[in-house]
Amino acid sequence: MDGFADAWQMLLRLDVLLDQATAHLGAWTYAAIFLTVFVETGFVVTGILPSGTLLFAAAALAARGNLAFWPLLAGGTAAAFCGDQLNFAWGVLARRSLAGRGLPRAVKAAQLDAARRAFDKYGPMTIVLARFVPMLRSVAPLAAGLAGMPGRTFAAYNLCGKLPWTALHVCGGYFLGRIPWFAKHFTAVLLAAALFPFAIAVARTLVLRLAAKRPGR
Repeated sequence: MDGFADAWQMLLRLDVLLDQATAHLGAWTYAAIFLTVFVETGFVVTGILPSGTLLFAAAALAARGNLAFWPLLAGGTAAAFCGDQLNFAWGVLARRSLAGRGLPRAVKAAQLDAARRAFDKYGPMTIVLARFVPMLRSVAPLAAGLAGMPGRTFAAYNLCGKLPWTALHVCGGYFLGRIPWFAKHFTAVLLAAALFPFAIAVARTLVLRLAAKRPGR
């Protein structure tokens, strides 16, 4: 619980922390941001990291002149792409040499089952869609590797998913960062941006359950 509370407090002060990091680290701030985005999915069990919210906040600071827009857009895309490529590689490694037995305990069977169902329904497009679903993005590349998806196919869909995902967060943060009301209520809007994907996932789950309970199903 202490770890969750600390993470929540860090999220509430994300704009302040980024300002401080920029002042002390200078250009190395970009490296810290990109490393966080990379690690979020690269190591499977670090999916709790708020990479999208971090990019959003950094772009808002770019609107104030603290950071630069284009490095955030290009670097964020590259970091997210490489993170999922590493995640995919773990799945390939587990399938080839470990027969799926070497997965971290933090990877729940239910998560992998959800990813496999998504692949059954959407095919490779799951890689694109999963980036926008917090609970799925950390296991979809892993499941693709376990399922034996060709590397080139995964890389192509991976890139197609990262371009709009990064653009949404960076362009959105930069645009809103130029609005005075947003600057005054930065924390509230930042929390809304962080919780929005979870709200979409919950709403989707409820709709599917209601549809399943309809007569004749």
